Amino acid sequence: MYASGVWVVQKGHEDEFARIWQAVADEAALEFPGVAFRLLRDAEDPRRFVAFSGAWRSAEQIAAARSLPGFQQLMPGVDEIVESAELTTYELAAEIS
Repeated sequence: MYASGVWVVQKGHEDEFARIWQAVADEAALEFPGVAFRLLRDAEDPRRFVAFSGAWRSAEQIAAARSLPGFQQLMPGVDEIVESAELTTYELAAEIS
């Protein structure tokens, strides 16, 4: 299982968003060792961020991560600086090594 988030941040708040995301990912990484967390910034639209995390053992584990205090605290603070947000959970469909 994999998780993804897409955010469009208000102009001027890009670095603040990245700092908040980093703090939340740091907490999740401690709780869920072995899960990788990545935050990407769109090279053409620096207000657009995409985050990926995984591999997770189950959708329930992703839900548990989204229930962590840091994640719950992220949402109200991010709501003030984000124009749009979408969280998605994925199953692996194919893999090339």
